Amino acid sequence: MTRTGSGPLSPDDLAAWYAVPPDRADGTWVRASFITTLDGRATGPDDVSGSLNAGSEGDHAVFEHLRDWADVVVVGAGTVRKERYGALQGTPLAVVSTRPEPPRSVLELQAGGGEVVLISGHGDRVSAAQVLAALHQRGWHRIVVEGGPTLFGTWLQECLVDELCVTVRPVLAGGDGPFLVPTTVTFGRLVGEPTHLLTWAGDVLVRTRLRQGTA
Repeated sequence: MTRTGSGPLSPDDLAAWYAVPPDRADGTWVRASFITTLDGRATGPDDVSGSLNAGSEGDHAVFEHLRDWADVVVVGAGTVRKERYGALQGTPLAVVSTRPEPPRSVLELQAGGGEVVLISGHGDRVSAAQVLAALHQRGWHRIVVEGGPTLFGTWLQECLVDELCVTVRPVLAGGDGPFLVPTTVTFGRLVGEPTHLLTWAGDVLVRTRLRQGTA
C-alpha cells in the first residue's frame, strides 16, 4: 500500500517520511536520488539538473535531507564536472571514475575541503559491486547515489539500488538530454513498488522500492 501525503514538511516530518524500513535499519540501504520531468529527462534544456530543481522547495528539502542522512554520497566524475559539484559539508563524497589518474574536477574538490574519495577503475569500467565493497570497507552503509543516469544505470543493472527517491516536476524538457534510466537498461517486466507519494507545491515526490524488482 502506498502512503500518501502533502507538503511542506518540517525536518522532523521529513525524517519520519524518509525513514528506512525497520527490517533494514541496521544494514546497508542504497538510495538513488533524482529529479525528472514528465517526459523522463534527468536534466533541463541546459543539460544540467540544476535548472529542473530551481524553484522546487520540496526537491531542495528532500535533497538536503538525504545528504544529511547518508554516510556517503556517490556520484560519477562526469557529473561532478558538468554539475559543478562542491565538497559536501559533513557528508563524504565518493567520486567514481574510469580514469587511472584523478580528474581535475576531483582534485579541485579535494583541495576545497570536505572528505572526497576517488574510486577509480584505472582505465576500466567500475562496477557497482566494486564501489559498494569500497564503501563498506570504510564503514559506510547508508548510501545515496546521485548520478548521473549512466552511473545509476550501472547500479540498476547490478540490482544494488534498494530505493529510488525521485521528484517529478510537471514540466517537459524535450530535446536529446539524458533519460532518468538510460535506454541501455532493460527489464523483463515493470519494476518498482511505490511506498510513499508526497505532493509539494505542484511537484510529486515518490519513494519506490527497487531491490526486489530489478533482477
